[in-house]
Amino acid sequence: MSEVTVSAVIVTYNRLPLLKKAIQKVLNQRTQALKHLIIVNGASSDGTRAYLDTLSDRRLIVVHLSENVGGAGGFNQGMRQFYEKTSDEFVWVMDDDSMPSENALGKLLSMFEANPSAGWGASKVTWVDGNFAKMNIPGTMTGHRDRIYSGTENWVQIKNATFVSTIFKRELIKQIGLPQKEYFIWGDDMEFTQRASQQMSGYYVQDSIVVHESQFNAKPGDIVGEKLDARLPRYLYEYRNRILTSRRRHKRSKMLKTLVHSALDLLRTLLSPGVSYRGRKLLIIIKGTYRGLKFNPQIEYLS
Repeated sequence: MSEVTVSAVIVTYNRLPLLKKAIQKVLNQRTQALKHLIIVNGASSDGTRAYLDTLSDRRLIVVHLSENVGGAGGFNQGMRQFYEKTSDEFVWVMDDDSMPSENALGKLLSMFEANPSAGWGASKVTWVDGNFAKMNIPGTMTGHRDRIYSGTENWVQIKNATFVSTIFKRELIKQIGLPQKEYFIWGDDMEFTQRASQQMSGYYVQDSIVVHESQFNAKPGDIVGEKLDARLPRYLYEYRNRILTSRRRHKRSKMLKTLVHSALDLLRTLLSPGVSYRGRKLLIIIKGTYRGLKFNPQIEYLS
């Protein structure tokens, strides 16, 4: 698919060493399809702005935000820049700790060539030790992930994925709008790809590989096992956001399942031995779930 064009988006906040590495990984893709790299800097205070201002690659579009709007706000802005400032056919999105292999983009594009009706796709995400990144396993249409963990198919249809090397067609963005910036952090990617899968099919691409250089290979939303005090506020967004994502599936069974999940987390936090910050965690689960019942920001659509 050498004739197609792609904009990559990297969202960053105070992780300059990782960002430098990620930029090179993206710019060094083997395919010539990459025409732009949009970097959204969420008001970093670690020298990121000064560094980005020294770069001269003509493919770069650098956006310095005046405040930290979280990953959700960054992806919202990055996709807006793609849609309004370029005419590229695809947008390829990731965090600043996403390290794509040199043919990761080419393999994603090969999937579209073989599946013309597809609207989006997601890479295989591993952690630094080569195992699957636990927080980045996409959801299959059947709900069973054996086809991803141990299957031999190169393309598996999926219903949601995280923003770690995920790609979307321009026309799909036009149809479904932008990621919800109000999510701030956690769950914006799942809500957005769920929205995407309701309009166009999406595929997991096994031979498109990206390494997620996160600090830990943790399961998503594991509040019971969380040990770091600084990460606790994120879980308030997790519980709030997942309620809205569930509501937007327009199925009572899905909403009930989400509420049961929150209730089970509450019980596990209350009853499991050795839980760090037990009281704070219980309050976070209750507050986040309650706020999610009223949380309803409007989706932004692009003209």
